Amino acid sequence: MTSRTTTAIAVALAATGLASTVQAQSAQTDAQRIAALEARVAQLEETREPLTFGTETGTQLEFYGYFKSDFIYDFGYKLGNTTFGLVGIGPGAEDGDAFTATVNQTRLGFRTTTQTGMGELGTQVEIDFYGASGAFADAGPEPRLRHAVATLGGLRIGKYWTTFMPLSSYPITLDFQGVAGIPFARQEQIRYTHEFGNNMSASVALEDSNAGSDTPVVIGALAYDTDPLLLRASVIGGQVEDDGGSDEDVWGVNLSTTAQLWEGGSFDASYTYGEGIASYLVFLGDDLDANGDPIEVQSAYAGISQEVGEDWTFRAIYGWRENETGLMGDTESLQSVHLNASYQITERASFGVEYFNGKRETFGGGSYGTDRIQTSFQVDF
Repeated sequence: MTSRTTTAIAVALAATGLASTVQAQSAQTDAQRIAALEARVAQLEETREPLTFGTETGTQLEFYGYFKSDFIYDFGYKLGNTTFGLVGIGPGAEDGDAFTATVNQTRLGFRTTTQTGMGELGTQVEIDFYGASGAFADAGPEPRLRHAVATLGGLRIGKYWTTFMPLSSYPITLDFQGVAGIPFARQEQIRYTHEFGNNMSASVALEDSNAGSDTPVVIGALAYDTDPLLLRASVIGGQVEDDGGSDEDVWGVNLSTTAQLWEGGSFDASYTYGEGIASYLVFLGDDLDANGDPIEVQSAYAGISQEVGEDWTFRAIYGWRENETGLMGDTESLQSVHLNASYQITERASFGVEYFNGKRETFGGGSYGTDRIQTSFQVDF
């Protein structure tokens, strides 16, 4: 082997070693950079603080809500922005087909949580846009307060869903008014809920009367709540003032359930009976008759829903309500059928279509019906 050859081989080996060294250093540098970036991200995540306000309050603030646009076509009677017009169909009502569009159900709200020595203090304020006179008929959007409440442990104070209402078993409709036959109200209240364990809880509340009485109502509720089954009972008692200024006792009871029947399938049902509690039911009504006596009323609903795949949900819901007494032409019974389907376009956007059929029967033998098709587009945030 010549000296020239030996020199060439040495140079090649040196170059190869240098290249390997540079490559190793480069790889080590990349690994170090990645490790440094990961450490920095972890540090930022550890030091990131929730949105707070006030001086050293540590209060966390969450905004929430959704935009909802509804496009509605009525057949037979013009009901308006919701199906509340069902209570007035018949002689003298505006009949014929009609198109309506509304964004009144759009909702905005915020919640706060603050850690205190007595536990977590929470607040919630929420509005929608059904505040105008005639908003359920055809009026445009105006802000309206829905909830304004504070919570601490089992205590709740402020304006919130009435304790009499079976909120956890409430069926979902695209129509804002909802199903005939279900208790519904948002009232100022003081409520305390105690968890007993074994999936049992009890609530007692003092609430402002939804009938405009000068005296409050007392409501109690007992619930058994597991993952596949919910059973709940609530009772209400209070007074309503008649035209002569005398107070009439009113009372009611509600029984409700939600059951997971099979994979993706659920069932909701409720039954309500009482005297003088029409003001606590969807579609409202008179609590007292012409003689000043409480009107006996009973109502019920049942609904079934089925998820299909990851994006579709189908629902069928029937509601019914009946008043025991009334004058000629007053509402004796209401019935509603909601058939709807919703599609989850994205995680926060959905589209739905619903068919509604409503019937109203009056004292004296009158019977009237109407139909509606509604489509909705909603974006949650």
